[in-house]
Amino acid sequence: MVEETLERLSEDLYKLSEKKLGELELPEDVHDGVLLARAIESPRAKRRQLRLVRSALRDTNWSSIQERARALIEHGSLPNRKSGSAEESSPETVWVARLVGEGVSGLDAFLGAYARADRTHLRQLVRSVERASGERRLKAERKLRDAVRSFLAEPR
Repeated sequence: MVEETLERLSEDLYKLSEKKLGELELPEDVHDGVLLARAIESPRAKRRQLRLVRSALRDTNWSSIQERARALIEHGSLPNRKSGSAEESSPETVWVARLVGEGVSGLDAFLGAYARADRTHLRQLVRSVERASGERRLKAERKLRDAVRSFLAEPR
């Protein structure tokens, strides 16, 4: 499931303009890999290059890159450094990434920590995120984040 998250992240990075890609301050190998993928015309070679980007992302703090890319796509700009680093390490961000990235094992871990959570509702929200693309995906992720936030706010 982490592979699917990395695949979506590499595709999101590929779709960003060169200017916005520069704003993300990506590691050099990731940035160069995305630029190389754009220069390739063959679909098979492009997929192979995006696999290399995923491999490079695996060696980085990809969750923070994912959050910054999401903020850039949703709002058109990055949050300031202070709030960005606080958001990256927030428990809700970690849980959303785990729920989407790990699937059933992430859901089981969340339910183990927050037993009052509704398994069916969370599973539906995660499926909505996985099936959606573009603006609908962002909306589905916001709904999942809001649900996770509500469970985190409740006393255990």
